Amino acid sequence: MKRILAPFALIALLLSLAAGPARAQTTTTTKTTPAAKAPATTTTKTAPATLEQDLRTFSNWVDEKLELPMANVRLDWATLESDYTRMTKRLDSAAVGLSVQSRREYLGQKARYKAWAAENGHPVPETILVGEARDNVVDNVQRKLLNTSAPINRAMAGDLPNLYAQLVESTNAQHRTWTKTNWDEANLVLGRLNARYDQVGSQLPLEDRVRVRSLQAEFRAQEKARDLKSILNGL
Repeated sequence: MKRILAPFALIALLLSLAAGPARAQTTTTTKTTPAAKAPATTTTKTAPATLEQDLRTFSNWVDEKLELPMANVRLDWATLESDYTRMTKRLDSAAVGLSVQSRREYLGQKARYKAWAAENGHPVPETILVGEARDNVVDNVQRKLLNTSAPINRAMAGDLPNLYAQLVESTNAQHRTWTKTNWDEANLVLGRLNARYDQVGSQLPLEDRVRVRSLQAEFRAQEKARDLKSILNGL
């Protein structure tokens, strides 16, 4: 009897083993798909107007004003002066950022407006520059008069006599067409030289110190001659 049951037990065991993998294959695991992230929100910033755009606005403004029929127009000069000051303040403070051609255009348009305003009895008051705006102006004048943009406050003592000589030479060549503003700007360059001379002038030999004093006096003589000429022209 045991011999008969043994084959049946073996068959039952094999069937149970075969059914196990089948049940495993029918079992599925459900995975949760993460929700898609919302796209990031981007903020668009408006770029500030460039200096060239500011110049174009100012230039167009000047052209518009100079084309007005003055005989038939009564202008609000207070508003004009306010607009002029507002537009030129930014351009003056960052004029070095303009191209050479744009800077020339800017100075030309300023000169045109000043002449027009003066002809109509409203001369533009000279702007007193301070801080960075003043430094930028003096840097430009220094390049024209001394042919160098190197910081004068770092100049070697031995370089100062030649820098003074270059200032006097440039003044001799250009001062006949200078306005009071030009003289004021040249004096600012002279002030830089004098400040550096006060710091390191004692390092120079006596001969060079005498030369510097002579060049300082020559510059002052040119300036006084200009003042005298202005007085005589006013007689």
